[in-house]
Amino acid sequence: MTVRKQTRKKYTSVSKSNNLLYDNLVYNGISDTQTSIQLTCFDHLSVKTSRFDHSKDLIQSIDLNKVNWIQVFGLKNVDIVGEICSFFGLQVPIIQDILNISHICKIEETNNLLLVILDAYSYNDSMALGRNHLSFVLGNHFVISFEETNHNRFDLVNKALESNVGLVRSQKSDYLFNLLISMVVDSYLEVLEEQQNCMMDMEDLLIEFNQTPKETGLQIQHFRKDYSKLKKSISPLREHFGHLILMESTLIGKTSLVYFRDTYDHIQQVSLMLDVNRETLASLVDLYLANNDLRMNQTMKQLTVVSTIFIPLTFIVGVWGMNFKRMPELDWRYGYLFAWLVMVALGLIFYFWLRRKKMF
Repeated sequence: MTVRKQTRKKYTSVSKSNNLLYDNLVYNGISDTQTSIQLTCFDHLSVKTSRFDHSKDLIQSIDLNKVNWIQVFGLKNVDIVGEICSFFGLQVPIIQDILNISHICKIEETNNLLLVILDAYSYNDSMALGRNHLSFVLGNHFVISFEETNHNRFDLVNKALESNVGLVRSQKSDYLFNLLISMVVDSYLEVLEEQQNCMMDMEDLLIEFNQTPKETGLQIQHFRKDYSKLKKSISPLREHFGHLILMESTLIGKTSLVYFRDTYDHIQQVSLMLDVNRETLASLVDLYLANNDLRMNQTMKQLTVVSTIFIPLTFIVGVWGMNFKRMPELDWRYGYLFAWLVMVALGLIFYFWLRRKKMF
């Protein structure tokens, strides 16, 4: 398993300490996706999909006798986003939240509209966690989805509408609204499952002490950062979505409420998996630190063995290296050879003694 080292993205935006001081709209993300609009009007008999570059064309094409799914790709053109939101009755602070990619998960009902802001995550081939800022607006006969990028995240829904697969065509806008949220929740499950598989592999490597790669510490830190991002998105979603079910919004029909509860069950499962991953990360950190201690102990043991063997030899060399005039061994013909034999013998004696004690 290889994990690419992540670099922190810097977001360039207008600094605003309080949105109430400003009425202008600013997108503070870095995506270069050009703003485009797709309108899908459908009922149980037919479906029609159209693409627009301007909000005026969109407004003229809305059919109030059908369910209207308005997909806005790219938040770069704040004028188009603002015109669409204003037409459907969204106030400026809400529009600012939609354009603010740093906004945490939020579910709010205002002006007979239901707003959900959340982030979708996915891993790429190099195990870098990608983020896509999403917003959904539910109203009577329409759903608006805002996506920061155009990753075709909801292509399966479009195909289901075209092929008349499942219940989408026969249900109202609240069913579509919940379906889009549930797909984001399912993406959390996929991300967390990938995390679990990778961390289990890392745990196996850490248990096999001699097989631990050098970059394991960076990989653990990588997943700790990913955990923090997911925690920031999932924890508020669980709380707000549970409150949404309890408040019995008039925008959610009784027939669709069971599907919202099913989505909430998935959110609960995501939250449990997130807790499991947190515990796994903690155990990985403990294993990594324990392995470092073991390596240090092994290194100290090796140094101890070397020192034990060479300390007596150093003593002998030190004694015979003293510059006294009347040392009896200085004039001995075989003194040099004898000194070598003594040092080699002592070295071998200590070597086998340490091996017998299983010092190495």
